[in-house]
Amino acid sequence: MSMLKVNNLSCGYGDKKIISGVSFSVEQGDFVGILGPNGAGKTTLFRAATGIIPPWEGEVFYKDANILNIPRRKFAKEVAVIPQLVETPFDFTVDEFVFLGRFPHLSRFQAAGAVDQEAVLKAMQLTDTIDLRQRKIFELSGGERQRVLLAQGFAQSPRFLFLDEPTAHLDIAHQVAVMDILDNLNRKHGLTVVIILHDLNLASEYCKRLILLDNGKIFREGVSDDILTYQNIEKVYKTAVVVEKNPVSGKPYLLLVSEKELKKSEKRIKNN
Repeated sequence: MSMLKVNNLSCGYGDKKIISGVSFSVEQGDFVGILGPNGAGKTTLFRAATGIIPPWEGEVFYKDANILNIPRRKFAKEVAVIPQLVETPFDFTVDEFVFLGRFPHLSRFQAAGAVDQEAVLKAMQLTDTIDLRQRKIFELSGGERQRVLLAQGFAQSPRFLFLDEPTAHLDIAHQVAVMDILDNLNRKHGLTVVIILHDLNLASEYCKRLILLDNGKIFREGVSDDILTYQNIEKVYKTAVVVEKNPVSGKPYLLLVSEKELKKSEKRIKNN
């Protein structure tokens, strides 16, 4: 049984279709990266696959149940959805904000217990936010807020994790730290991960499988060696790249080529 199954999904906003006929499945223990240029439909797919927006056509199933028929509290007990940076209407402390991740596990009038406190503490330790716990959300930098948002998702103790560009506002050290956390949770604890990424090199290093979107459709799907070729990247992203092997991991590694250097190279080839 697939953990997630997206079947012939089409959706959009107003009268504009963004996603068209997308189908894929995610098995338990998968680590799937969704890639594509700006406007390819990554975030729209993320919203539809997590029930934030309804599909125009097709269906999304979580453990064989249509996600639109699963009560949101029940869904949130197993699935954590971590969007890009969000604005909070109240000036929570970091501790209070992360604790909101425990609400799906508490009944309406149930007080938090030791299990909840432990889950919050562990989530803050994992995301290096423990020193921020008494700070106000409004006082944090973009990168700090992103890590706090991750902590809230981890505090849910999920079995399945959806993330929309969680490394976008982080420096290199915290990008690697976040991906290492996800990798550890995936390998050692069986957490299933679906993540939207802009950084193709991060996707190559950490994801077991990649889905490359182009104009709202799946262009290619497979392992990094098959997806991250210079032909695929130039076709979808409309830019020249050189693809090498990471000398440490052996995974594909993309090098950007500026227009200036590309013209120099073309000139050398022409003259020879």
